[in-house]
Amino acid sequence: MVKIRKRDGSIEEFVESKIVAGVKKAGATAQEAAKVGKEVSAKVVHRAEITAKELSEIVVASLRKVNKAASEEFVKFRDSRLRAKKKT
Repeated sequence: MVKIRKRDGSIEEFVESKIVAGVKKAGATAQEAAKVGKEVSAKVVHRAEITAKELSEIVVASLRKVNKAASEEFVKFRDSRLRAKKKT
């Protein structure tokens, strides 16, 4: 199973459904989100570990292909969460 090294240094297992849920929250349709989830999974499945930053960039690139507006919303949300975490 692929491990994700989160920005705080913790390790978490990769779960495709989390990608799908995040992409849908950004405004993608269920079909678009499923497509992104499958594409991202295919790109990371052979890796032992990936950083959250790398994973996020893969998600954005994949999402941009199917829904540019949703990819922009995903980036805005990600960046706002990062700024909020830096303040704490």
